[in-house]
This record gives sequence, structure tokens and C-alpha cells, in this order.
Amino acid sequence: MGNLINFVRDKIYYLLIGTIVIIVLIIVVNACSASFSKKTYDSIEKDMVKAAKEYYSSREDKLPKEDNGTVKVNISTLVETELLYEVKDPKKESNLCTGYVEVTKVGDEYSYIPFLSCKGNYEPSYLTDKIKNSKLDEYGNGVYTLNGELVYRGKEVNNYVSFNDLVWRIVKVDSAGDIKLVLAERTQDSYPWDTAYNSDKEDSSGVTTNYLQTDIRKTLDKYYEDTFSAESKAKIVSKDICVGKYTKEDQFSTEKECSIKKENEKIGLLNASDFQNASLDSKCLNLSDYECGNYNYLSDLDFNTWLLNSSSQNTYKVFYLSGTIKETLASVNKKINPVVYLSNKTLVTSGKGTLEEPYILK
Repeated sequence: MGNLINFVRDKIYYLLIGTIVIIVLIIVVNACSASFSKKTYDSIEKDMVKAAKEYYSSREDKLPKEDNGTVKVNISTLVETELLYEVKDPKKESNLCTGYVEVTKVGDEYSYIPFLSCKGNYEPSYLTDKIKNSKLDEYGNGVYTLNGELVYRGKEVNNYVSFNDLVWRIVKVDSAGDIKLVLAERTQDSYPWDTAYNSDKEDSSGVTTNYLQTDIRKTLDKYYEDTFSAESKAKIVSKDICVGKYTKEDQFSTEKECSIKKENEKIGLLNASDFQNASLDSKCLNLSDYECGNYNYLSDLDFNTWLLNSSSQNTYKVFYLSGTIKETLASVNKKINPVVYLSNKTLVTSGKGTLEEPYILK
């Protein structure tokens, strides 16, 4: 009888141990399942960036050497190198997501931007697509196609973007798909366009013959270096800016504007033609036309700024915005609304383009 009791006691002991092991396994499985269910697209993108940084930490020779150079590493490569698990769609576990991380050299740093695609549920949202799909309102304010570019026109346009912790307005999408932004509020400080001594005039009133040497270009370059983070600089693309000259009576002309260019600039100012294009008034033809200020968001006093274009009648006067286009000495101090171009790969996380809900960039 004693032997029977001992046998049963031993069996109960093993049964309890087995039961405990099963319970622990169930808890672990449930925890893992819960962990997966908590995965979001945002957390996956963060995992992608973390894996990409680890991938290139032992492959520095594969990183771009030139400023603004880019490389990319695919999710499949990160999985193969065991730096990332297979990326399953949080909304449908049987779906595997694809994508890549783009790495851009910005000065001495590198920017990592994830591009994740989970078919049918999550795709990269490009700012250019948001602009293309926007609709005109009942007053005609909105996006128009002009000379192969998408241009915002009208008084009340939803073209606000939050970028580098500042609010900007979208001017246009150019023929390359890159996005021209202008700062929505003027800088706090005022600057001359140029102050060099000019022998064409008795006093020192600035020289406009060579944009490369002007004070305003140096001011803009300093603004770029001091204001933008490395991640923001990675989104900005270089452009040839048009610094051609006008008379006050001239018709707007991109051909005239672009007869003089400064190549590969990161930052600039508005052109005279930007002001014309933003107006819905058909009588806006010449720089001197007051109608250009009609139905035009750039006629707001927030855009009381120097333009890139100077006078073709002398070497010491420059055009500026103040409700309309005006002209003054280059040595005068004015606040500015800097202009930059965002890459056509720029992604949006949220927003409607309104002042209250500007587009938020990834």
C-alpha cells in the first residue's frame, strides 16, 4: 500500500511540474503574440532605421562620401544579415512588408529615412502626391499646372508645411518634382541686399553685378548653416537659382530671370515670376501692375522680403515685395523670407496643408 502511495505521489509531482511548464509556455507565447499585436508602422520604421545604422556601422566604406550623396539598404538585406526580423504587416500577419532605408550624407553626419510598404495597408505618403491630389476651392484657390509645374495660386491656399520646426508655404512643384518652399514669416532680423561701395553712385549703396559676391547670398548661406538640422538638410536639394535682371516696366519673363543663374544653391529668395504666378488676376502682366497683388497669398505683408532679381537699369537697385513689387537701394535693410527646395522623395506623416493642420514631414 505504501509503495502505491509513493508511486502516486511521484506521478503527481511530475504532473505538477509538467503543468507549470505548460502554463509558462502559454504565458510566453501570449506575451510574444501581444508584443506583435502592439507593433505599429511607426515602430517598424524605427526598427528599420536602427538596423540600417547597425548595418553600416561595420560597412562604413559603403556610405556615401560626397555631401548629399545617398545609398539605400533593403529590408531583405537587413533580414539576411540578421539585423531585422521579417517585417509582417501589423494589420495582416500573413503579409510581408517590403521597403528600404535611404542614407544621405549631410556634412559630417548621416540621415536615415525609412520607406516602408505593406501592400494594401500602408505605403509611403509623398508630399508631391498630396499636392497633385489637392482640389481647387469654389473661388479658384489651389494648385494649377503652369509650364509643366504645379503652382499654388490664389489668396486662401492650403499650402502650409511644418519643416525644421518652422512654418513654410509651398510655392510650387517644379518639373523635376522637387518642392519649392518659402518661409511663412519674415526673419526677425533685417539685412541689406549688398553694401559694397559702388562708384556708379556717390554714396555706398551696394553692387548688384555679381550675385556670388553679394551680402544677401552670404546672409542666406549663414541662415542655412545655422538654422537647419542635419535631418532637414538631408531633405533639401540644390538648385540653379535665377538672378536675372528687370526694369520696373518689364513684363514678367522666366527667360529674362534665368538669363543669369547661380548654380547648385541650397537656399535663395523668391523670384519676381513667383509673385505673378501666385496671382489669379489675368491683368498681372508687368512688374509694375498693381493687379498682381489681387487674389495672391504672396501679397500678404508676411512676405515683405527681398527678391533675387535686381535692376537692369543700374547696378545699385533691387526689387522687393511689399504687397506689390517695388524697387529700392541694395544697401537698405530688409527682413527676408528664405526659399529652399525639398526633394521629391519627401514624405508626409499627417496634416491637411492648412495653417491649423500643416503637412507634417517624416
